Amino acid sequence: MRLTLTQLNGIIIKKNKKSRGLLMKILKRLFYFCIIMIITLSLVLPMATLTGCGSTPNTLSELLKRNSGLSVSGEYLLGVNEKTTAANLASLFSSDKVTVVTDYTYSGTGSKVRLINGSNIIDELTVVVTGDTNGDGIIAASDYLRIKRAVLGTYTLENANLLAAFVSRSGNPTAKDYLFLKRHFLGTYNIYTGGTRDYNGTKIAYIPIDDRPVNVDRVIYLAESAGYKLLMPSPDYYSTKLDGNGTNSNGTKYGNRGALINWLKEVDAECDYFVISLDQVLSGGLVNSRVQNNSDLTYEYEIIDYLIELNNNNTVYFFDTVMRLASTVNYNGYGYDEYTKLRNYGAVARAAISGSNLTIDNIAAGYKFNASGNAIALPLPENEIDAYLAARTRKLRLIDYFLTAGGSDLNYCYIGVDDSSPNTTIQSNEITYIRGKLNNNGILFAGCDELGMMGIARLTAELYRQELPVAVTYFGGNENVLADSYDIASLKSNLEDHLTSLNAVITTPANASLEVLVLTKPKSLTLTQYSNQLLDRLEANIANNIPTVLIDACTTPGTLQSLMVSRALPLSTLIGYSNWNTVGNSIGIAVSQGVTRYIYIENSITVINSSSIAFMKSMTFAYIKDISYKIGANNASVLLGLINTSEAITAIKNFKTESFGTLSVSNYRYPWNRSFEMTFDIRVQ
Repeated sequence: MRLTLTQLNGIIIKKNKKSRGLLMKILKRLFYFCIIMIITLSLVLPMATLTGCGSTPNTLSELLKRNSGLSVSGEYLLGVNEKTTAANLASLFSSDKVTVVTDYTYSGTGSKVRLINGSNIIDELTVVVTGDTNGDGIIAASDYLRIKRAVLGTYTLENANLLAAFVSRSGNPTAKDYLFLKRHFLGTYNIYTGGTRDYNGTKIAYIPIDDRPVNVDRVIYLAESAGYKLLMPSPDYYSTKLDGNGTNSNGTKYGNRGALINWLKEVDAECDYFVISLDQVLSGGLVNSRVQNNSDLTYEYEIIDYLIELNNNNTVYFFDTVMRLASTVNYNGYGYDEYTKLRNYGAVARAAISGSNLTIDNIAAGYKFNASGNAIALPLPENEIDAYLAARTRKLRLIDYFLTAGGSDLNYCYIGVDDSSPNTTIQSNEITYIRGKLNNNGILFAGCDELGMMGIARLTAELYRQELPVAVTYFGGNENVLADSYDIASLKSNLEDHLTSLNAVITTPANASLEVLVLTKPKSLTLTQYSNQLLDRLEANIANNIPTVLIDACTTPGTLQSLMVSRALPLSTLIGYSNWNTVGNSIGIAVSQGVTRYIYIENSITVINSSSIAFMKSMTFAYIKDISYKIGANNASVLLGLINTSEAITAIKNFKTESFGTLSVSNYRYPWNRSFEMTFDIRVQ
């Protein structure tokens, strides 16, 4: 069909009208859309960005300066120090939109940090000032009292104030928290900086496991080497008397439990720190704990209840033992024959118990049967075996009650496996049971006589809040085998357990502050070759000002010690040494010396002269007792010559060594009338 020009123009005009109408509709919709977008953006943009364009931080966590020392945990801002003004706190954020709202002069616990844009709060955090429990931003005696009352259950702290009470950074408030706070406002401790402090003269109440030199002399020297004042009860209260040595004033051959508890109550008024042997206060000492077999434990449970109360109001380090396999020679009429027979009887493997079947009653019921369920032949009269097993059961019930009653509130508890064996024995189920009861506030390893020293060392690490980087280097190649016939784990495992219980962090020599050198049993070379390698490393460490601890764990000492003398080692420059008795004992003695002394001289505001003299006595005791007397490797005068011609480390940051006079020893004596327990006086001129 053909269209005329007039018809064609009419069609075009109609289409243009339609197009104009459609265009007007589109423009109208665009206009309304733009109006809506402008309104929306005017509301949203302040919340989406603060300045400029792109990815701008819109939370306080993102705006927190990297070197502020603060951290964000959920809705809380942590790490704020006392006496921090609002302006100073706001300056730790990289935005001028941050404000601090507080009712006090300082930004205290409960203050608000806000990210503001106009009248809108974009983000908000609640301030937590450690130790400040009322929000004024200042640590005072009132904060100490609030936390103490919260620990005792007579006051409730909630939310930010509860977080502020975690002074020791534990999971809930304990006695440690308010004791740290007390020292802070007294000026002897800084809960924020972790810097140098002064604990010289701090009193520690100590109840030893017995009166042997390893539990008395060595512990006194160790405590004094860190500037502490060690308080101890009368020796009559904690002494053990072997057969033929008479009795204590109470008419017994063991410690006076009632007198010890009374002493603790008296000394509590002047002392905040305690190291206590459970064997002593519950059984009259280590030796008597092996024979005490009463089944009515009412009195012992009352003692434990008191100890838990003492723990909840102070900082207490407890230590206990898993009863050893054998009896004690020369106690209650027993000699070496009975010792051997009972040790062999205890060393027989019992059936392993696990899961819900692992109970004290089931453990005790299995004492008389071997792993196959057959009765074990009795090496002694049945009544004597029954008494031995009753003592084991009693001891297990006591530690069970103690760990259950104390729970997570216990500050720390060391449990040493006394005179053990690397095989499955009568101790094995006991060990498994006790480990199942321990929380993170305790540890079990092979050892016994070093536990008092470990308590002092642990206290030092916690007082100074130190996680000491320690390297361990072995010479001999056998660190992964059983340390000796009295251990329950490898040498490496035992040493690492001792170190980590002191909050040490095991690392490489390049990153360590302290190095422990250990001689193991020889694997491929001779003991002389390994000993010389170790001493080469020791001499290099001394030349490079690296504090070093030396442990002879080869179990056949003499070679290393003779080389130490022939190579004229500067003995005073070591900060820990031992080869005494079992490997577990040697480890604990040496690392306690080293860790305690290192932490003290690095962190104490003042290293007092008496602490250095005590340290020299501690090291001299180890050299003379362990080397000259126990193994007869060298005459004491030769060792004293090496001690007196060398200097002790007295400063770490500005490394320094000093001499403290001439040491001499005299008055050799035997407190238990047996050669193993020799002690002597040490004089410094």
